[in-house]
Amino acid sequence: MKKFIKENLLFLLLFTFVFAGLGIALCFSTKQELHLWMNCCHTPFGDFFFRYYTFIAAYGIYIAAFILLFWKFGASLYLLAGEALGGVIVQITKHIVHAPRPAVVFDLANHPDALPIVEGVQLHSSNSFPSGHASTFFVLFFALSIVLNYYSQHKKTNRNLIQLVCFLFALTGAYSRIYLSQHFAMDVFAGGIIGMISVTSLHPVFIWLNQRYPKICSWHIG
Repeated sequence: MKKFIKENLLFLLLFTFVFAGLGIALCFSTKQELHLWMNCCHTPFGDFFFRYYTFIAAYGIYIAAFILLFWKFGASLYLLAGEALGGVIVQITKHIVHAPRPAVVFDLANHPDALPIVEGVQLHSSNSFPSGHASTFFVLFFALSIVLNYYSQHKKTNRNLIQLVCFLFALTGAYSRIYLSQHFAMDVFAGGIIGMISVTSLHPVFIWLNQRYPKICSWHIG
């Protein structure tokens, strides 16, 4: 575990700092107040960007897993296993909690101006907690950060750059769910933690497979 923390220190520190701040904000604000504050700065560019960027969670992880098959089978397997574990946790929690989404809480059917709406985005109404998209974004980019550094043995400078870029991609994707009013901050907070836990808990398995079956994990298309 010490080696895992050392090798992924920047990503873990950034995640801890940002999500600790979000957790503090959640303690001192209602979910409606925090949502309005985090969702107050809409722009035409933001509407366009987040509307499409959020789809990375739906398709990006499978595209990335397929592309990684041309490099390392073990990397592709790690991404898909992390997504499967995170997805199971998210879906079980969703169907236990049955939390309403912002569109229902703010009663957009009767008060359409209560929230800024992005044209072309169909707002969901149920199973808000936790955010599956936020979980997937952190699974995808945290796992990518790990496998890129593990297989390539980058120098410390390059490793930090990879972790920084991957964290920013993950955080931007998670925030897109708030911007689009598909989730509250609490949903994203929980989803991000689930994604990180899923990748972290599977890391020992990833290392063991690479050491026990190096030829299988190194197999690639080509």
